[in-house]
Amino acid sequence: MSMTFSQWLSHSADADFESFVRTRRDLLQPESPTMAALAAAASSRIGVSRGIEALDAQSLEVFIALAKAARTTPEIKITGNPHIDPALAEAALPRLRDLGLAWPAGGDGNWRIQSEAITLLPTSAAESARAYPWQIDGSAIDSSTATIGQPLIHNSEQAAVAEGISSLRGLVDELAASPISRLTSGGISKRDVSRLARTLELGLEQTITLLQAAKSLHLIGVLDDALDPQWTAADDADSALAGDRAELWAALVGAWLRELLDVTQLAAGTSENERLTVLATPKKSLFKGYGLSVPAMPLLRFAVLSVLHDIGLGSARSAGWIHAEVLRRHPLLPAHEFAMTEAVLHTCVSFGLATTPLQEPDHFGPSRFGLRLAAGLDRAMAEHAEQDPSILPLGVSVEALTVPGDVIAAVTEGLGAEVDTVLIQSDLTAVATGPIEPRVHHILRKYAVVEARGQGTVYRIDAETIEDTMQAGLTPEEALAELAEISAEELPSTLEFLVQNTASKLRRVRVAGARAVLIVDDPVDLDVILSDQAMMPAGLERLAPTVAIAQLGPERTMHLLEAGDHHALLHAAAGPVRKRRVITESEPEVSVRRRPRVSDGHLGEYIRILRSAPAAAAQVSTDEPLGHMDRLREAAEAKRRVLIRIADSHGKERTIEMLPATLNAGRVRGVVTTTGAEASLSVARIVSVDPSP
Repeated sequence: MSMTFSQWLSHSADADFESFVRTRRDLLQPESPTMAALAAAASSRIGVSRGIEALDAQSLEVFIALAKAARTTPEIKITGNPHIDPALAEAALPRLRDLGLAWPAGGDGNWRIQSEAITLLPTSAAESARAYPWQIDGSAIDSSTATIGQPLIHNSEQAAVAEGISSLRGLVDELAASPISRLTSGGISKRDVSRLARTLELGLEQTITLLQAAKSLHLIGVLDDALDPQWTAADDADSALAGDRAELWAALVGAWLRELLDVTQLAAGTSENERLTVLATPKKSLFKGYGLSVPAMPLLRFAVLSVLHDIGLGSARSAGWIHAEVLRRHPLLPAHEFAMTEAVLHTCVSFGLATTPLQEPDHFGPSRFGLRLAAGLDRAMAEHAEQDPSILPLGVSVEALTVPGDVIAAVTEGLGAEVDTVLIQSDLTAVATGPIEPRVHHILRKYAVVEARGQGTVYRIDAETIEDTMQAGLTPEEALAELAEISAEELPSTLEFLVQNTASKLRRVRVAGARAVLIVDDPVDLDVILSDQAMMPAGLERLAPTVAIAQLGPERTMHLLEAGDHHALLHAAAGPVRKRRVITESEPEVSVRRRPRVSDGHLGEYIRILRSAPAAAAQVSTDEPLGHMDRLREAAEAKRRVLIRIADSHGKERTIEMLPATLNAGRVRGVVTTTGAEASLSVARIVSVDPSP
């Protein structure tokens, strides 16, 4: 006799039942400790999909073979089936059983699976003819291992951390100095991002990564200006960037780990039907395919760090091998493209979490920081699962993706002290021999451009930059004094000559305040003013009946008008000076309703209650919709008629005998026995479902 899932749960061995319950903690409901409710939750579409996403590639392919076989028969014979490898099945079936996806249906070695899996997996003939997205030709993968020396790992990780902090500071500086217009979509254009990347001497993808992180950390925002909203530095960005550098790095890495968008798609510029702009929120999901309970990009970054951790310190594997290993562990991850994994690896290198051998730049290995971060994230996920078992069976939560304290402490040890002076050389370069203080950096950025970043920073003093700074009215003496204050040695003569030469060139044309313009409502008033001898020094010249121009500035002209007893108002074009506020965009507050879960302390008692319930309870019809769906699904598989008691919109009940055919979208479709007609019933209106006698 075929055994349903609820029957198998009731009659399974204690060890098998406990293993299932501990694996599927997300299904346990403290308010309903019954076997029927547990079986119904595991058989629901969301329960089956959560189980499937926890499978690795080998187990998933076995399960797909079982789902294809289940299209023609509810009971699947494992031995002798030409489409199922017995050795692979033997290894995968215990995992499928623990997840509640498959169970033994009798003593002759047959198995059954949850019927919802057939529609969730690629089981059709057309889908079977194509290779699955996670399948990669092993012969095309470089499986070689490279070694990385400890000194190289230490130097590269520390230089990367210092450069990451410096690049973030430089990015915010640049946006403060040159705000970028916000598009109607809320973002900024690729052209502006490319210009920003050239200025900072960073790659396009790295610049986008920093922009997204700066937005998440509220370091940049939009000017409160209805006419021209622009992306610029936040009001409190300077104080945030001048804080503890290790904490800043940890915040940067944490924001990157939790970022939902993929940098390769943003860099490409378009999805199928929509232009994508940086800093804007796409209207549609960027990932096609199976929807996971964890967003694709945070899961991909977490998986890459786990693979790097398993490679081990001092070793490196190719990017292709790492990509294949990620897909082996998470085959249904929507981020199947190699370019996405490669971009994540390059970001790991730029943040000091990974490093590459000198001769093989396409191989990647973990740094000490990367190892600590991966291990810390595993611990954080385990601790989070204790508080919220609903993240099982995948066991990954975006909320828990934060940099642990031991990683921040290790980064702090590796960071050198910030320097407050630079060496300005005769070739007009300024060299900071270590991480530079923000105050010194801001002074240098007025006169120089950043040429190279790392544990130290190289600035090139540029004639155009000096000219731009001095145009604001700075004298040569003031400029040289400001540079001498941060110089470790006496300023070179070449710099003094450049500043003096720039100043002399600027002095040839000077711009002073504009002359005053008089505007009157009545031409007679202007006639009186022009005929007044006291107004002679103003040198008024009439341009129109109501407009005259003076040879003096607005303030001096006002004094003459007041002296002649002419009442006038000094016009301010912009009105009172108002400091424009920068609005930093924050994520909308979403109230997530979390269901109560069975805690570790009560798990043993919960299992005892479930096992002590009489076996007949599984046969009793339940008043829960999930229980109805479970019984209807079983009847459809077995081609067995059922008696359905259903309530109409007025609450009146009637009984229908039906042979169910399909069950999806909250409705059951089948043939009514008495009339032979097809009917579609809403599961929400069903009161009870019982086997037909």
